[in-house]
Amino acid sequence: YPHWDRAQAGDIIFKDVNNDGVINGLDRVRSNKTTTPVFTGALNISLAYKQFDLSLLLQGATGAVRYFDTESGDIGNYVKYDFIDRWTPDNPDAKKPRAYNRTDVYWKGNESTHYLLNADYVRLKTIELGYTLPGSISTKIGINSLRIYFSAYNLFTYSPGLHDYDPETVTEGAYAGQYPPQKVINGGITLTF
Repeated sequence: YPHWDRAQAGDIIFKDVNNDGVINGLDRVRSNKTTTPVFTGALNISLAYKQFDLSLLLQGATGAVRYFDTESGDIGNYVKYDFIDRWTPDNPDAKKPRAYNRTDVYWKGNESTHYLLNADYVRLKTIELGYTLPGSISTKIGINSLRIYFSAYNLFTYSPGLHDYDPETVTEGAYAGQYPPQKVINGGITLTF
């Protein structure tokens, strides 16, 4: 099969798009996908039943892609996404290419769809669950109201394409040093005299 110079077992296989028997820059294909989602949306839900209340905000986006590019090897660790099911002589039918050192492989300078990942996501942005003491009990203990609540922020994100990074992050180049948003869990009491 046509291949880049220096290709070896375990490398990414490039398609000979123009069928000239050579893999080179003439086989590049324009991608109309960008880091900008085609659709973004949110769903805000507020529910109450007797003394309990629940509110949550779900947000998501679809139609964007991110180029997954890390510098692994002598500069840093491999991410699990690249490490699991990578090519080795004992795993020749792997879905991922062989391990490599940083940019020491020809395919890092020839971006491919192999590292162009789906950035669709759904995130539970906020959730709050509260309980308000009944008025009859509040007046007996000499207060107007008492509410106990637990809340969380960025509790859960589902993204089928980006497992190790925040799908909302838009950058050029490497994703090194970028982490998912922090999860914050709170609890509290609102007391009114």
